[in-house]
Amino acid sequence: MRILHFSWEYPPVMFGGLGVHVVALTQAQARIGHEVTVITQAAEWEAGSHVEENGVEVIRVENHYPDAQMVHEKFNYWVHGFALASQAACKFMAREPEIVHGHDWIAASQLIVAAKKFSVPSVLTVHATEFGRHNGWLTSSLSKAVYAHERRALESADSVIVCSDYMTHEIRSGYGVEPKKLTVIANGVSSALSAGGPHVINPEKIVVGFIGRLEWEKGVHHVIDAMEFIRDQRVKLEIVGRGSQLSNLQKKVERKGLEDRVSFLGHIEEGDTSAVVRSWNTAVIPSSYEPFGIVALELGQVGVPIIAAQVGGLCEIIPTNEYGYLIREVSGGSIAREIESILGNQAEAAKRADRLRVRVASEFTWQRAVKLTDSVYEKVGS
Repeated sequence: MRILHFSWEYPPVMFGGLGVHVVALTQAQARIGHEVTVITQAAEWEAGSHVEENGVEVIRVENHYPDAQMVHEKFNYWVHGFALASQAACKFMAREPEIVHGHDWIAASQLIVAAKKFSVPSVLTVHATEFGRHNGWLTSSLSKAVYAHERRALESADSVIVCSDYMTHEIRSGYGVEPKKLTVIANGVSSALSAGGPHVINPEKIVVGFIGRLEWEKGVHHVIDAMEFIRDQRVKLEIVGRGSQLSNLQKKVERKGLEDRVSFLGHIEEGDTSAVVRSWNTAVIPSSYEPFGIVALELGQVGVPIIAAQVGGLCEIIPTNEYGYLIREVSGGSIAREIESILGNQAEAAKRADRLRVRVASEFTWQRAVKLTDSVYEKVGS
C-alpha cells in the first residue's frame, strides 16, 4: 500500500511523543513492504530536502511564508504556511498515495486537500487535544482557533485513530465524534533503550529522574517540590528534556536552594539516554494531562521503578500498583512519600518494575500497532 503521512514532527524536528510515534510507525510500515512517504517541516537551520531514511521517503519543506515563526502570537500564520508548503510538496512524491494519514490538527488542511486531490480515504491520528490540555476551558484566542481546527479535522477525516480508551472519551465529550468513527490503537515502543542491558544502579548514588517536555502539564515542578520533603541529601534529581518552562523551573530550584541536588541535563540524544535512565533508582511521571504516555513505555522496558500520576492513558499502561506506584493527587508531598517507599523497599520496587517490563514487551509493540492501522486503512478503503 502507498501511504502518505503529514506530520509537523519528524527528526531532526522533535518536540514530544507525536514525533516518536510517527517515526516508529512509518519505519515499521516500510519494513513490512508498504511504500511510505512523510511530508514534514524542515528544521529552521536547514533547507527543504527529499531523501529516503530507513525505507521511508521523507520530504521536508520550508514554510511557504519566509517570515513565518513558530511563536505563540504568530502560530496560526506559521501553521497556514506549513500547510501550503506541505500541499505543494505532494508533487515530489515518487507515486501517488492510496491513503493519506495526518497527525493532529496541524496536519488538517493538507490532509483534507490531499484526500480530495488524489481521491483517496483519509485517516487522522489524534495524539492530544486542546480541549484536554485545558480541561475544556478555552479562554485564549489561540486555544479557540486550535479547537476549531481540531473539530474541522475530526469531521473531515474518514476515520480517527486515538492512542487510548481515555482519548475516546475525551474526543466524544469534547468534540461530539461518533464512536463508530474512532479506533483505539496503543503506541508501541522501540527497543532502543532495552538494548542497553539491565537496569543497574549505583549504591552510592540515589537518583530520582524525570524525562519529558518541560511544560506545566508534565508536572516536573511537583518533583522539584518533592525534593524539599526528602531530608536525605544523597537523593538527587535529574531532569532530562527541554521546553518553554525551563527558565521558570531553574528559578524555582534557585528559590528553594536546591541547586546542589537538582540537575538539568537538557536534551539527550537517543543513544545516550539509555545510560542515564538506567542509573536512576526511580523515575517520576507527574503529568496532569497525558493522552497516552510513551515515556512510561520507554522507562518500563528498561526496568526503572515508576511513580506515575493516575491520569489519562498512563492508567492503561500502569493499571494498578502491581506495576508501579500510582498517585491519585499529585503534589510534592505525595511524590516524596512514594520515593521514600521505593528507597525503603527496593526489592518490592524491582518486582513491580519487572512486571511492567514484561507487560510492555508483550502488549505494546509497533508490529501490533501497524497491523491494527492496516485494518483501519482497509476498512476506510473498502
